Amino acid sequence: QMWSLLKSNSSSWNPVERLIFPSPAPTYDISSYPGELIMIPGSDNAKARAKVPCIFLPFQHARFLVMYFHANAEDLGSCYAFCKTMRDLFQVHVLAVEYPGYGICQGHTDEAGIMANANAAMRFATETLSWPCEDIKLFGRSLGTGPCVKLASQYEVAGVVLVSPYTSIQDLFRTQVGSLADIVVERFPNVELISKLASPVLIVHGQEDRLIPSSHGKALYDRVQSRKMFVCPSSMGHNTSLLKDIGVLVLPMTQFFSLPDYAFEDLEVPKWCLPDASEDKAAPNAFGLCGAEEQGFPVVTPRLLAGCYCTGSAPDDAAADRLARAASAISKTKPVLVSKRGDGVQLQEPITECM
Repeated sequence: QMWSLLKSNSSSWNPVERLIFPSPAPTYDISSYPGELIMIPGSDNAKARAKVPCIFLPFQHARFLVMYFHANAEDLGSCYAFCKTMRDLFQVHVLAVEYPGYGICQGHTDEAGIMANANAAMRFATETLSWPCEDIKLFGRSLGTGPCVKLASQYEVAGVVLVSPYTSIQDLFRTQVGSLADIVVERFPNVELISKLASPVLIVHGQEDRLIPSSHGKALYDRVQSRKMFVCPSSMGHNTSLLKDIGVLVLPMTQFFSLPDYAFEDLEVPKWCLPDASEDKAAPNAFGLCGAEEQGFPVVTPRLLAGCYCTGSAPDDAAADRLARAASAISKTKPVLVSKRGDGVQLQEPITECM
């Protein structure tokens, strides 16, 4: 416990906050994950300077969007591989949300700050992306189950996934320090909120979890009033891989939520979400040329790249190169051939309790 206090990168010197929100050293920066790292408005004001870093991983024709809230000892970089695998396994869009004080996200880490980012992500999904709540699933792990449950108590979503959840932060401390936990200010009272959830709830909690005992997950399961499922693997600890044994998460997710499922709505992310796009109009972005709209040049979008051939104008060779790189980032696995002709560029994309 003392070592955890000392190595915490939290900006707070409150020992409780340093334990709950250790804010590990960032594993990514603003240039990481081009085309996938986005910055969304951190308040109701879309022009507010405070931005929330998120990882957005779309899957073509997916019906569901999974909003992911990571554990307390990781950031977006740490959970990127898991989110990408989840996207491919379940064939869903994934939007992973950063916490204040974690990664490159500015601000002080506390319950209010985390919930501000969670609500910002929900507004972004429902208003900016126009994705309906009934097609959004909320996924939280460890610390992330707090904002997950609280958000689910405010919105009726397609489903809720809780991995290694806690009944409340105060209860969690009580299992470690007994009655001394009474001096800890309550945070994320999941046990009080979970009965309000109208969405289906899947809870996964390992019997070998020494940080958050599986009794927390069972207590939450008992209070769920909606359709529910509880998976309690005998050999799973707090940090056990969720994907190594398909019986831990993969099978329960696919069976309980009937995944994958499909829709034919295109999901496009506005170019202003890309890092620095709102502050520096001269900077190129992943959807086309810098200032392309102002110069009268077409902007390349995923919808435009969906076909096998598209053309776009560029004012010079440098701009054409930027356009080609942007197209390559969007098309991912599809090769992009570039042909410059004067002032133009051509692109070609050749176990379980359930009720």
